[in-house]
Amino acid sequence: MESTRTAFIIPEQYQNKLFLTPDDIMQIMQIGESLCYKYLNDAPPFRVERVGSKIVIFSNSFWNWYNM
Repeated sequence: MESTRTAFIIPEQYQNKLFLTPDDIMQIMQIGESLCYKYLNDAPPFRVERVGSKIVIFSNSFWNWYNM
């Protein structure tokens, strides 16, 4: 039986990161700062948490969404 699971395509510089930053998202998605923060504040389809004033993106959740 053949597996239907697709391997994630993750750029090497992000492979060992448990969390991504808004700067990472800007580079990955090739978007500007204001659009990135607007997107992260408008209930994105991946897990985002706020720790104090910092925004952290759970990398596994992001890559699941990004590689759909």
